[in-house]
Amino acid sequence: MHPAAEPQEWAWLANQRREVSFAVMNVHDGPGQDGDAYYPAALAELQNIQLLGYVPVSYGERSVAEVARDIAAWRTFYGMTGIMLDELPTSPQSLARCGEYAAAAREAGVSFLVANPGVFPTSEHLDLLDVTCVFEGTAATYTDFEHPDWARDVPPSRLWHLVYGCEPEQIDAVTSGAIERGAGHVFATDRSLPNPWLGLPRVLSAELRFELQPAQQ
Repeated sequence: MHPAAEPQEWAWLANQRREVSFAVMNVHDGPGQDGDAYYPAALAELQNIQLLGYVPVSYGERSVAEVARDIAAWRTFYGMTGIMLDELPTSPQSLARCGEYAAAAREAGVSFLVANPGVFPTSEHLDLLDVTCVFEGTAATYTDFEHPDWARDVPPSRLWHLVYGCEPEQIDAVTSGAIERGAGHVFATDRSLPNPWLGLPRVLSAELRFELQPAQQ
């Protein structure tokens, strides 16, 4: 959600700093080619929220050099010290490539490194990261989701769930349920594919727009 297109949602986010673990910024499937003039002022309003620049790794297909360039661009354009690596591969054979991505991020000055494989990777993958999204899917599939036994000792602060396709009345229950399952971070939304993360939950967006409507005379 671009700050010029959805200013009310950005203003809402700025007021949630005590409730938000972190917020992922995605200018154009990454940092974009040039700095976007609308973002610096909008990001300044979020200075008390941990911000992460979005960097896809295409399940290990992107080269380390390409990923490092995106990370450097986030640092240069927006001063980001947090990065979220999306589409992280999870097979044991991918560990070396993921280690190279993580090393490139740390060398670039990233102090908070998050990744989204969308499923549980190996414990060695988890050790490379500060937070890992171990579930990304629908509310229907989330019903039967459980952490594997080996992950029971992983601190909740290092695990994240993304749940979409919720009914509006499910969102609170899904959020509290994630905590009970062992995740310290969760985002639940009533939006659906192709991009359930394009803004706040629809029910919340509708409330914000209603609040902005002028009073009837």
